[in-house]
Amino acid sequence: MLGIFFKVAFRNLFKQRLFAGFNILGISMGIACSVVVYLLIQHQFSQDAFHTNAPTTFIVNHIRTTNGQPERWITSPDAIGPALQADVAEVKQFVRFQGNSAVVKQGTNAFHEYVRFVDPNFFNLFTFPLQAGTADPLSDPTGIVLSDATARKFFGEKDAIGQPLTILFDGKTKQSFTVKAVAAPFPNTASFSFDLLVNYSVGKTLGWRDNDWTRSVQGTFIQINKPTDIGKVTTALAGYVKRHNEVNSQSPVNSFYLDNLLDLSQNGYRTRHSFAAGTSPTGLIILGVLAALVLFMACFNFMNYTIATSVTRFKEIGVRKVLGSTRKQLIRQFIGENLLVGSLALGLGLLLAATLFLPTFRILIDFPQLHFNVLENWQLVLFLITLVLSISLLSGLYPSVYVSGFNPITVLKGRQRIKGTNGLVRSLLVVQFGIAMFTVSAAILTTQNTQFLRSMDVGYEPSKLVVLRTDGEQSFNQLRDAAARLPGVMQVAGSQDQLGRTGDNVTTLEDGATKSTAEILRVSPDYVQTLGLRLVQGRNFLANSTAEVGNSIIVNQALVKAMGCTSAVGKQVRLNNQVCQVVGVVDNFNYRFFHVKIAPCILQMNLPADNRVLTMKVNTDDIAQLTAQLKPVWQRAMPDAPFEMIQQNEVYASSYDESRRVKDIFTYVAILTLMISAMGLFALVSLNIAKKTKEIGIRKVLGASATSIANLLNREFVILITVAGAIFLPLAFVALKGLLESEYPYHIPVTAWIFISTLGLMLVLAILTIGTQVVKIATANPVKALQTE
Repeated sequence: MLGIFFKVAFRNLFKQRLFAGFNILGISMGIACSVVVYLLIQHQFSQDAFHTNAPTTFIVNHIRTTNGQPERWITSPDAIGPALQADVAEVKQFVRFQGNSAVVKQGTNAFHEYVRFVDPNFFNLFTFPLQAGTADPLSDPTGIVLSDATARKFFGEKDAIGQPLTILFDGKTKQSFTVKAVAAPFPNTASFSFDLLVNYSVGKTLGWRDNDWTRSVQGTFIQINKPTDIGKVTTALAGYVKRHNEVNSQSPVNSFYLDNLLDLSQNGYRTRHSFAAGTSPTGLIILGVLAALVLFMACFNFMNYTIATSVTRFKEIGVRKVLGSTRKQLIRQFIGENLLVGSLALGLGLLLAATLFLPTFRILIDFPQLHFNVLENWQLVLFLITLVLSISLLSGLYPSVYVSGFNPITVLKGRQRIKGTNGLVRSLLVVQFGIAMFTVSAAILTTQNTQFLRSMDVGYEPSKLVVLRTDGEQSFNQLRDAAARLPGVMQVAGSQDQLGRTGDNVTTLEDGATKSTAEILRVSPDYVQTLGLRLVQGRNFLANSTAEVGNSIIVNQALVKAMGCTSAVGKQVRLNNQVCQVVGVVDNFNYRFFHVKIAPCILQMNLPADNRVLTMKVNTDDIAQLTAQLKPVWQRAMPDAPFEMIQQNEVYASSYDESRRVKDIFTYVAILTLMISAMGLFALVSLNIAKKTKEIGIRKVLGASATSIANLLNREFVILITVAGAIFLPLAFVALKGLLESEYPYHIPVTAWIFISTLGLMLVLAILTIGTQVVKIATANPVKALQTE
């Protein structure tokens, strides 16, 4: 019996092999998309689960008010971890994280690296396996732990254990370390990792003090006895707010709160300075919706195809019923055939996911960690089984129930007709065309928005700026003087930090009773002119005026607005408990990411000895020549540090990459939906032509032209596409406008022509798809059509 079932099923598929192939390919593309998105969501929600202590490990975050809006920050006071362990019995241990850029040398090799300072019990709290070395590698303050990649970078295939490394902190503090351990390659689900770890006590050589409430660290993790103890710890945290604010009046916190380690990645997108890699749930929801839309379109094609071709199986149904088959048996037969199609599509879908979709998606979102092995992922297997069953039922239940209910006598007499399904088929086509138009308009809009961001005025001229980070006043002066003499360098300026790569330099500016939070940049007098910042009110800093150091500030227009005034020039304000005068106002300039609104900013003149970053305005694109000219000076000024010149445009690389990823994903999905729409349209037009073969033959004999035949076939589909556009394009306008406004403070206007061009594109696609069939039928011999039974 089972053999007969498969024989009949395969015979029906082979009989309509072109259309069956379209269905299998469409569903397989939907399955492949679903697999990729499922893996991404699964990966996101399994972040850090490999840590044994994850359920009882929490990070201490805080909330502060910035210009009237509460913000989540991951930083915490240095002293809060020791205080919690001493004051709260439920706290077992703590680990602080602090990072510092440094020059790491091994023999003649020197690299700029990011060194993490952690408490020595780091490997007791976190489950980062070691592949070589001692079990307690950070108990020795002179010990250092390397990641597997860093060990290979410095030592190749040589054993790194016991090897010496020299680290130069802040360009002046040199310390020797011995490699005590090498970490195993990090799990794919690690939301944070490290390159080099040293004992937290090493920070004392950089001037750190124990139990310092004035200094912040990048993160403080605590482990509690059991998850239910979190209430007691949260209560204790409230008592530290006053202690912190008493010594940090310029950056007070509203409250401290705890985030579980398992939530670190999920909350990273909304927490400032988070070092955990995470994704906004909005992005995951959008990806999930897009994958579902692709799958639904394929299912709609399958359902339309099943309904349209059911007329070819009338006699089979009648004979089966006469021979005793029940309606339930016929439904099982049709559902079983759909399961066979679904299973074939599943096999092809997994192949497409592994060889095409997943590799492409990894490139699109720059996420090389994403991979899968069906045999090792039982949750994925369960998801796929559920998916195939759902596809088979969704696509085949209505057609099988409808067709199996026909009267066998009426069928065998040839009087049975399909009634009442045209409305369903047309509705499914409208939805399918509407989905395709939504994704196409999204692709057009995000492409234009990406181009807009790349050409957007950021308030200064980053393309003409290159940056060198020095280690002190002497090296800065040597490089500044050398650069100023070069023909390709127009101007030079100094600052404590590079614009766009500052640390936690947020402070409070007081204008009477009004308090405003702002980012502070400490710069040289010629900084505004060198960067090309536009001075709109007041004046620049006075060169060679020590009286202006710390006493005069220039603010941006966002800060003027936050202060609630129209002109801030001449105002006496309080900054870091010191009275300063606003001498100038510059136009807003983007010193952070494009998905963050330009915030209030303060430029404060600093002492020449405090300059560490050299910014050069150049009129040449030949950066290689500039490098060749400055590198010898660098090697004399800083022989221990590797030469590294940075182009200011690189500050915005992450913003460009993010907008590019959004654009690429929508474009990719748009191509898939257009392909599925074209395949479904081709199949339905072909079946429509097959039903009207004699009618078309008669029309041709009576003198109908190819144009009139094309109109006969085109008219219904053109109307359906127009209806789909009228329904779905306004919805797309609202949805995409909301998406842009929620994700991008600065974006292109959402105009109607984008959606009009989308409708035009869909009409052209339909005409071209139908045209291939029209040409075939228009050039065929009408006599053969009239002979068709």
